[in-house]
Amino acid sequence: MSEHIYNVTIVVNPVVEERWIQWMKEEHIPEVIETGMFTSYIFTQVILEQEQDHPSYSIQYRALDLESIKLYMQMYSDPLREKSAQAWGEHAIAFRTVLEVLDEK
Repeated sequence: MSEHIYNVTIVVNPVVEERWIQWMKEEHIPEVIETGMFTSYIFTQVILEQEQDHPSYSIQYRALDLESIKLYMQMYSDPLREKSAQAWGEHAIAFRTVLEVLDEK
């Protein structure tokens, strides 16, 4: 059994950036963790070589196994995505990937 990461990268409109960060920290991320499917998370800003008009952020939710991520996507992700879409619309566009941890020290 190997650990997996559910990575969500979001491009955010600078007009809503500060409010969006606060919402992520106080509302959305805690709701995702409360599902019980993830053991921890890390919330980061993506630093690119060339400056972009819209900043990007990444939240990496750690799961004990791939099954936990699949259960999250089946049971919880749709309502949470909808809530985010209603709150931010086109001001926060998310891209999701699942990563398998091959090695870690």
